[in-house]
Amino acid sequence: MRKVNIISFGCPKNLVDSETIAGILAKNGCAFLANYNLADIIIINTCAFIESAREEAYSTISEISKQKSPHQKLVVCGCLPQLEKDALLKKFPKIDMLLGSSDFSNILNALNSFDLPSSSFVKIGTPKFVISNEPKIFSTPKSYAYIKIAEGCNNRCNYCIIPALRGNYRSRKIEDILKDAENAAVTGRKEVILIAQDITMYGSDIYKKRCLHTLLKKMVKISGLQWIRLLYTHPAHFTDELISTIAGNEKICKYIDIPIQHTDDSILKQMGRSSSGTIFNTIEKLRKKIPNIVLRTTIMVGFPGETEKIFTKLLNDIKSLEFDWLGGFAYSPQKGTVAFDLKNTIPQKIKEARLNKLMEVQQKITYIKNKARIGKPFNVLVDSDKCGHAEFQAPEIDGNIIFKKRQIIGGFLKVKIKNVKNVYDLTC
Repeated sequence: MRKVNIISFGCPKNLVDSETIAGILAKNGCAFLANYNLADIIIINTCAFIESAREEAYSTISEISKQKSPHQKLVVCGCLPQLEKDALLKKFPKIDMLLGSSDFSNILNALNSFDLPSSSFVKIGTPKFVISNEPKIFSTPKSYAYIKIAEGCNNRCNYCIIPALRGNYRSRKIEDILKDAENAAVTGRKEVILIAQDITMYGSDIYKKRCLHTLLKKMVKISGLQWIRLLYTHPAHFTDELISTIAGNEKICKYIDIPIQHTDDSILKQMGRSSSGTIFNTIEKLRKKIPNIVLRTTIMVGFPGETEKIFTKLLNDIKSLEFDWLGGFAYSPQKGTVAFDLKNTIPQKIKEARLNKLMEVQQKITYIKNKARIGKPFNVLVDSDKCGHAEFQAPEIDGNIIFKKRQIIGGFLKVKIKNVKNVYDLTC
């Protein structure tokens, strides 16, 4: 019996790939260990979206390369091999296997190659694979599960290398997605979180139209599921049918993650993103059609050409839009993207200062919104014996509801909010 350790980096979409790898291997008799020093096979599923993600992967690969024994095999898969290909072997010659972002489905055949006399195994193809009915082992707490509904991206934002790493947009079949959601419910999980690079484009390839609303209408019928959460939407890709479906179904969380990146049209055009008019109109429609909707966004500061005047406008727009939650990051140029060669770049110190200012502005907004929740009752899904999350919070991303007493993981708890802790967390 092979003993395997899996290390997963990056976003929840990458985590689903790691869970699928674990499912395939478990079905074929592998056992899993938390300590890589005791494993026969160490699998590192990497992220390469930005430089910091690559550095994290390099550090771990280097550490394990130094420590692994002669009998241990090191497998590196995901976006980093897809980006660097064979060059990664030159950096780290003790890697025994490289698999691209779409090649993890071959993990079993690849591992069997270890029994053959050879140096290293490399399979990095054009990203075309999409999960169908492969087995999966959920690695999240027993309260929720991530369900990936599509792979790749067609949006081609000028700063983003995801299409190069993950390929074109590829929707999964509705029946395969529903099977994953049913399996999550069977394990006792009460919430599923739908993810893709852009979930609002779901179905546009295989069904020739955007039909996330169709998937949702079928998913709400699954017994045991009580919350369905939507992450990674695009402001230009909402349909009236989708908005009505969210508004009309209690199981669908009145929470939407809608990254807008910026609010200035000159910057948005340089980014290859939707106009500010589209952004503001979509947000207005969501708030009008879905009362009490909670919105989370992502903002990028320091993009080439962002003057102080433009940045000030961004801050004023953020104050006006009043998102419940906001994640910010400083622009990081990525080789191979259109934006990489843009002029009027912003010094790193200024980018960092702007990011700090943005987060200061947002923290005040989030604190006010959280403070307004004091004294109100909420259903909380218990993620650990010490904390959980409400409908207005995405687990692992937003704040937590902190319990006074230990609770049983996986169930719901009716609580009244007593206080705000450190801006993001609440106590009950």
